[in-house]
Amino acid sequence: MKVVTSGEMREIDRRAIQEFGIPGVVLMENAALRVFEAAKDMLGEVAGKRVLVFAGKGNNGGDGFAAARHLANWGAEVEVVLFASKNSLSGDALINFSIIINMGLPVHEALVSGDLDSVRNRLAGAHLIIDAILGTGIKGTVKGPVRDAVSLINDSGIPVLSVDIPSGISGDDGRVCGAAVRADTTVTFGLPKRGHFLYPGAGYTGKLIIGDIGIPKGVVESYEGITGELITRSRIAGLITKRKRDAHKGTFGRVFFLAGSAGYTGAAFLACQGALKSGSGLVTLGVPESINPVMEVKLTEAMTLPLPETDGGILSRDAVPAVLEQVRASRALGVGPGLSTRKDVPEVVKTLVREADIPLVLDADALNSLADDPDILKSRKAPAVITPHPGEMARLLGTTTAEVQEDRIGAAQEAAGKWGVIAVLKGANTVVGHPDGRFFINTTGNPGMATGGTGDVLTGIITSFLGQGMSSLDAALAGVYIHGLAGDRASLQKGERGLTAGDIVETLPLVISEFEK
Repeated sequence: MKVVTSGEMREIDRRAIQEFGIPGVVLMENAALRVFEAAKDMLGEVAGKRVLVFAGKGNNGGDGFAAARHLANWGAEVEVVLFASKNSLSGDALINFSIIINMGLPVHEALVSGDLDSVRNRLAGAHLIIDAILGTGIKGTVKGPVRDAVSLINDSGIPVLSVDIPSGISGDDGRVCGAAVRADTTVTFGLPKRGHFLYPGAGYTGKLIIGDIGIPKGVVESYEGITGELITRSRIAGLITKRKRDAHKGTFGRVFFLAGSAGYTGAAFLACQGALKSGSGLVTLGVPESINPVMEVKLTEAMTLPLPETDGGILSRDAVPAVLEQVRASRALGVGPGLSTRKDVPEVVKTLVREADIPLVLDADALNSLADDPDILKSRKAPAVITPHPGEMARLLGTTTAEVQEDRIGAAQEAAGKWGVIAVLKGANTVVGHPDGRFFINTTGNPGMATGGTGDVLTGIITSFLGQGMSSLDAALAGVYIHGLAGDRASLQKGERGLTAGDIVETLPLVISEFEK
């Protein structure tokens, strides 16, 4: 499913109206029906319930006016709080406002903060607030009576249904524009907006409902400027195929990991387990020779390759010939988890980037080893996926973690375009960037996954999928979605608090089997 900016959605609406001849008031009516349906679900029995609609003067308010009409027709006691002069309304919003006036619905103008004093009293006993104040077209900072209304709504303890996007949230980047409504449910129209999935806005959205308002399919399909897409179950379903009954272990790919150092054997273990539990037929782990005995005990299904090391259990440059030999016998390479960046390691990583001729995944210390010269990624011989967390991405791009987090889409797009890689920017709602400018936002995962080792598991999954023959983009998309889904499944069994990377690993086979069916 496409995900759009506010401007892109306005252009889609414009095309539907001007090129297909759908009156704007029809789109507004359809939007209002989607809001009404969501309100019914939240209220249960509608008749006799008290609903306050907080509305602005634009189309967002118009959606609210029309929804108020439907609720009143079903027996709800509806009042409207208007954050504009009645005389300032125009277009489709005015049409729907005139209808509720003719129906006799109470409307209270809130032009200054003092006008909200009576609204506070009306909130007593209300069952639902509909937030239809600002919508996705917000410019500037929320202030004056609207800002006071946001506080009133958030402090009320009454369930909140936001129209299109919570008022005060930027539809383009999820920014809080001074203050924002915290919704329990948000109904958006046509296509989801970036701000629904980018934090902090994602934290204000609540349950997101994507409402069909009758925009012709061809309007979206013909709009070539949309670069964003959600990673959804349907997107991934076609990538996981059922296995042939006469398959053997070589059918599902030989993958090689270069990972681990003294004190960081767990990262290497989790990457290998992530690959094994994602279906790799043969997994080999190259490690500094002094920790090989530990890894032989930890790993029973994967093979280990002891490699030359420097003092302290750190990989030596003398390991390169043996590593390249193993690379030639493998179909995918994962580098970085627990590898360290000390001594010879950066040189080894850079040599692999230049010389490895199989698809590779670069994570953690592999990325930190390239931070002083990330342009070396341009010299590689095979497709690559990088999987930085925000701090690692900041080091690669020469910026700060805060700046990366402020524009996660832009950071993923910049890295992917600059170095010609698939860039997986980890975090809540992971963003995947493609060199051609496309980006993808993941829709699975939960806060319980914010624990050590989960990124190593993701490296294992993506490397496994590459080894099984997926393209670098498909492996990244399937990897982040299934990784998050396994975390969601594991959290249902064990709760988010205390969830471990090992719990995610153990859930992977059952999650993947769902797609095979």
